Amino acid sequence: MQALVQTLDPVKFQTVIDGKPVALFVLRNARGMLACITNYGAKIQQLLVPDSAGALTDVVLGYDSIDAVVGGAPSMGAFIGRYAGRIGSAAFTLNGTHHGLSANNGRHCLHGGVNGSRFRVFDAVQRQASCVEMNYLFADGEEGFPGTLALRLVYSLTEQNELVLDYDATARDKPTVASFTSHAYFNLNGADSGCLLDHEVMIDADQTFAMTDELVATGDLEAVQGTPFDFQQSTLLASRIGQIVAGYDACYLVNKSMVTANGDLTRIARVTAREAKRSMEVWSTEPALQFYTGLQAGEPLAGGLGKGDVRYLQQQSFCLEPQGYPNAPNTPNGPAFASGLYQPGQNRSGKTVYRFALLA
Repeated sequence: MQALVQTLDPVKFQTVIDGKPVALFVLRNARGMLACITNYGAKIQQLLVPDSAGALTDVVLGYDSIDAVVGGAPSMGAFIGRYAGRIGSAAFTLNGTHHGLSANNGRHCLHGGVNGSRFRVFDAVQRQASCVEMNYLFADGEEGFPGTLALRLVYSLTEQNELVLDYDATARDKPTVASFTSHAYFNLNGADSGCLLDHEVMIDADQTFAMTDELVATGDLEAVQGTPFDFQQSTLLASRIGQIVAGYDACYLVNKSMVTANGDLTRIARVTAREAKRSMEVWSTEPALQFYTGLQAGEPLAGGLGKGDVRYLQQQSFCLEPQGYPNAPNTPNGPAFASGLYQPGQNRSGKTVYRFALLA
């Protein structure tokens, strides 16, 4: 029999922001899995995954009201756009035209700027119990980016206990750039467990993107072999974090020749929590993966208390964010630039799957 769990109350998410209605959308599959997602920032607030006895564990950090979401860590659970990661010096040149962006991370543009998609209300409609569609129209000049860009995002739960994100974007009028990702904070032991270092991580990549001291990608690549960034084999985080590194905030180039592919999807990471007897695989069409734990152990995350009045701290959760090439708008002569470029009328689509399973 499935254990009783306290799911989030949709009433606490009903409001109006920027003249648009905000709500909490509850997705369910037939096996008991449940996801709660608000259309403010398209943010995942709860993800309940069953164990072998049917008992449910909430494996993502989040908030239990819209006020807490608005005042909380801005990226938590969000769908990130118009451009994931940092664009160096908050500027790039496209077809000879300089575009200055809003700087919100020192002198750089992070996750789409001061008012990127994580601060925007998506238009949303739920036609089935297991999925919800969300749409947002980026205006020409919004946060300094050129061109009108129409984004469509569908969250769904499958009967294989997968959370699936299908998304596509279409440039309406001008050339532009875009890169999207999901910024869910996971803990397979439970969102309130505070225990991350017992997780084992495998990332199917043999190179990371070189970064400046301000974590801006330079366009160069570095081999991970023999470094603390090598997760080609499943590795216990406790053997690295606090021992040889402070934490992780690194972007990997997915090496698709190394991994098992399923159509256009590639398995790019796997995380295991043995005490919870649970694993999560990440499959995606994206070429890069950001791995984040935070770099300051015990430092509170921005904002107020999370679900159940829990104070969330760095290194109590992890993010695995499939995305386009970091800082690609500033590498005009490489393939990374072309991968994020949208010409007028062009549509690009992507998909990310978080697949949950139980260990024997």
